[in-house]
Amino acid sequence: MIFGLVKATNFSESLFSADHMPQIPDLLSSIPSENPIDLFTELSPQCQGAFINMITDPEFVQCVPILEVMSFISEPDLLLNVKTDPIANGPKLLPIIDAICHIQKCPDGFMNNSLTEIMTYCNSDFDSKNPDVQLTVDILTLYSPIRDIICFMNNEGVNCIVETAINLLKLPSPPFKLFGEFIDKLVAAEPKIICTPCNKAIVNTFLNFLKEHPDALNILYENFKFGETELSYFEFFGYTKCGFQFEDGKIPDTSIDPRNFTY
Repeated sequence: MIFGLVKATNFSESLFSADHMPQIPDLLSSIPSENPIDLFTELSPQCQGAFINMITDPEFVQCVPILEVMSFISEPDLLLNVKTDPIANGPKLLPIIDAICHIQKCPDGFMNNSLTEIMTYCNSDFDSKNPDVQLTVDILTLYSPIRDIICFMNNEGVNCIVETAINLLKLPSPPFKLFGEFIDKLVAAEPKIICTPCNKAIVNTFLNFLKEHPDALNILYENFKFGETELSYFEFFGYTKCGFQFEDGKIPDTSIDPRNFTY
């Protein structure tokens, strides 16, 4: 159960404990530091066959910008830079994000069938922690909400994730130190900076997906150290900063001017 994760007793006991406050996770921790193409040659033959079947499927060609993806994964330095410093190097991902958003979304059936085949024929490779398999499983599982989130556009035609990142980077430091610099900035931020159409769309897309696919929380914890406890804080912060209506499951029109937005 997602929206009921905030349990009164345990949550209230730890709410204001700095030892229990969620920290910024190791973002994109499953991205290989080696060249993914080289890692592919280390896969078992049956696993390689599953990958080939997936990428040669007509549906894959119609919903994946192959040239941009190949360019991205063939640059291990870029992958490593994004992994180690996503804030500084994140803008380098915008070309592939634009390419993904300008073609049709991959059907759920194709993604689910691909995930089943990869998990079936790459089981031993997954157990041996081959980064290619781990990253592919993560992408296939989380593709739908990630694709929606990265493709939301604000009222100025800018990706919502870019708007949110800029707003967060511009947050002033508060006159107190409690939970760490970033968390303190969020706590002290004006609601109008946080409670935007973009952020409501992002938050509810994320929460709706976890409500329908609770097992995906395991992947988030393995890769981002974001589990049930962190989700509880995430939801509670939204309630207190923006009101409970902000997390009502509805996806707003993100092209609305934030100054005219009511939720």
